[in-house]
Order: sequence, then structure tokens, then C-alpha cells
Amino acid sequence: MSAYADRLEALAAEAADRCTGCGKCFEVCPTAREIGLDPGEAKARVGELLALTLDGGPAADGLQKWLNACDGSARCTDACPEKINVRQWVTIAKMKALNAARPREVGAANAAGRFRHMAQAVRLLASMQLPSETLKKILEPAERRTAEILFYTGCNVLRTPHIVLNVMDILDALELDFDVVGGTAHCCGVYQFQEADLPTYERMGHRTFQRFGQSGASKVLTWCPTCTKNFDELEKDVEEPFFDLGHISEFLAANLETLKTRFVDQPKRRVVIHEHLGIGATVDSIRKLLSAVPNLELVELVQDSGFSYACGGQAAKFKGREQAIHRALAEGAIAAGADTIVTMYHSCHRALAGAEAVYPLKVVNFTDVIAEALGRGGHPDYYRLYKAGGAMDEAVTAARTFLTGNGVRVDEASVQSLTADIFDETGLAGSREAFAQAFTALAREG
Repeated sequence: MSAYADRLEALAAEAADRCTGCGKCFEVCPTAREIGLDPGEAKARVGELLALTLDGGPAADGLQKWLNACDGSARCTDACPEKINVRQWVTIAKMKALNAARPREVGAANAAGRFRHMAQAVRLLASMQLPSETLKKILEPAERRTAEILFYTGCNVLRTPHIVLNVMDILDALELDFDVVGGTAHCCGVYQFQEADLPTYERMGHRTFQRFGQSGASKVLTWCPTCTKNFDELEKDVEEPFFDLGHISEFLAANLETLKTRFVDQPKRRVVIHEHLGIGATVDSIRKLLSAVPNLELVELVQDSGFSYACGGQAAKFKGREQAIHRALAEGAIAAGADTIVTMYHSCHRALAGAEAVYPLKVVNFTDVIAEALGRGGHPDYYRLYKAGGAMDEAVTAARTFLTGNGVRVDEASVQSLTADIFDETGLAGSREAFAQAFTALAREG
């Protein structure tokens, strides 16, 4: 094994050593309940987790079902009386179980296929929505940066790049020395780790984390919840970095007093935040930020915020549950007299962006709200236009210009693939035919 793999083993062994076998982590697991695992067998499942960690070998059947169901909610960690990071432990255990059950080459092939598909979608959607100079700036290697602050976007937010532009506007308003870096060349390696392809993960995710340190930045601000979770639990806990790492929402909340001095008057709004627990203090930070925006009223709504740490991703295994959460959110917002849903993350924004086609609600990201309160922002949310399924003239005109500037051509096969990516995700949406027809016509222009 590599030195990195040894350190992961040490983290799992430390968790096992501290575990008392009480089973509280299993008892509160929302996905264990979702697939019908018996909470009365909590101690047995934890005993199997201990055995896998200490002895290796394939996971017992009950444990394997639990591991497969995990969506990273972190309810297990919150429930642990010994303060063990159970989510981290389970993540490492899942990798061990996969390694014992199949050749690494199978996982490597799976991970490579998933990565290629994601990279193609990100490349096309970013090229359809961003000018070439901005995209080049984001994709520039991290180790070549010189600013004190590095804003790390991750990969998938580039499907909804207006969010990145908002964050850049906000950091500009704070008059900070920052660089922005992201894209698939700076991937966190989530697919490789999930598929137990640790050697490739080390060359990808582990290497990305090292590149942050090589940039010389003293602070790295993350955006993606998955990247934040992975770097917190699979990198920072393995070896403490020389830079501070934290989510952008927490950083902005810490600088709220400065932001407030720059806020301008806003139209009246009653908003509901689509909340996800599980990633640091993001919920509290976004609540704090929005509560300070002039003329914005934060509407309280009981939500199923602990089921997963973000929409999609690992939670995509439970489409029925996600759909119920989205419908309950929209219908609850209307019943409470709200006019706007505010999303926390890019995957949630993709899931809910089409709600406007179904409900009398506006959907924005929290960065839209903060940027506009600073008198900035206003970047077109083309993804929302795609998802709403109405007139595509504005989106197509912009895409034609951006694709030409980026030297990228979209063909009909790519349009079919993007249509599936956009509309097969769990969420609320209008007609998929509007997007497919408009962009097929664009592809046929040659």
C-alpha cells in the first residue's frame, strides 16, 4: 500500500479503537431506514463495521447493504457519543469492502467512465455559458497562482457558472486578493474514491489538494459540498495542510459586517432556503447572510434537511425520496407565503431551477441574493432557462456566441446527452423538448 493508503487505514483503525459499539450511528441513519434495515440490529451492524475495519475481507451482508445505502448525510457523526467522524469511517470502510469484493480494475474502469461523462458535460455547459477569458482564468493550474486567497470551484458548478461569477463579484466587493481555480483538471477525485481506485485518486484528488499548497495561498475557499467533505475528511485529516480550508459561505458569514456596509436597498422578498445539513456550518452561515439582506424576510419551513448533504450525488440512489423533498419544499413555500426558493449548492440549484415552470416561485442561489445586495451580480442563469423549458432564444443566442469564443462545437449527439443529463436528474422541470429542439437546431448550424 502507499503511504496515503496507510494513513487512511490509520484513521479507520483509530475510529474502531474509540468505538464502543453502541449502535447510535446506525439507529439515526436516514438511508438505512429508507431501505428497510432494522434499527434493532444496530449493534450487530456496527460490530460488522468493526470487523471489516480490523480484519478486512468482504463485508457481511447486512453491513454491505448499509454501506451501499450511505449518502453521506453525517447524521451518524452527529449522533456518536464518542465524537467519532463516522461518515469518514464509513467512507473508508466502503472502499475496503469494494477492494475485497472485486478487482481494482473494475472500479478503475467504472470511475474512468463516470469521470469522462461528467467532464464532457461540464466542458460543454461551461463553454455554452462563459466567455473564453473567464473560462481560461478558472482552468489555469492552481500551482501557478499567487494570490493570498484561492477560491476553488470544483468541477460541477461549471454547469451553472453564474454562481462562480457571483462569488467572484462578492470577493471583488470585499476588495480581496484572490484567484479562482477549478474544472476537471482540479477534480477532488470523488468518483475514483467511491469506486475504490485509490491509485488514481492519489494522482487526482490528493494531487489537487497538494497543488493548493503549491499555490502559496494562505486560505482556500471551497464551493462544492462534495469537494469540501472529501478534502476535510480524506485530506486535511490525513495530513494537516499549510493553508486554511473552509466553505465560501462560512467565510462570507465571517465577513458579514463588512458586507453589510456595502449592501444597497433591495426589493421585498419572502424566501425559503432549501437546506441541507452535513457540511460544516453552511446552513447557519447562509441563514446569517440572508437575514442581513435589506427587505428580505426569511420564512421558516420544516424540511427534511438531514436526509443528504446535497441533492443528487449519492442521494440520487433515492429518487423517490428526493422528489418528495423537492415537492414538499415548493408546496410548503407557497403555503407559507414565500415567493422565492434559495438554493445552497449547485446540484440543488440544478434540481430546483425548473420549479418556476411548475410553481409560482422564483429560484435563485444564495450567491445571487448576496451579489445583488452588493449592487453587483445579475449574471444570466442560463441553466434555469434550460430547465424551465420555455423560450430558448436568449440561451441559444448566448450559447452560439460563447461556443464560438471557446472554439467548441456542439453536435446532435452531445445535445442528446446534455438533454438527458439536465432532465433525467431528480428535480422539478418544464418541457425537455424545448431545450432539445432549440439546441439541436443550433448543432445543425454547423
